[in-house]
Amino acid sequence: MQAIEFITQAKNGTITIPTEYLDRLGTELKVIILFENKGNEPKIAHKKRTLTSLNIDTKDLPLTRDETNER
Repeated sequence: MQAIEFITQAKNGTITIPTEYLDRLGTELKVIILFENKGNEPKIAHKKRTLTSLNIDTKDLPLTRDETNER
């Protein structure tokens, strides 16, 4: 698969392929549309995930490690 890149304007849902590419194209095309966010669409806020460590004192627990892991 080969790729070409160009910028064009959509008119009534139709895009125009520049003529210099027409002779290289077949009848079946894979189209990927990239567009600029003009600020009208809300941006998705991503919450940063952080990992923290947890220390638990198990000396005074009534169960042994093997008893705790039994299912």
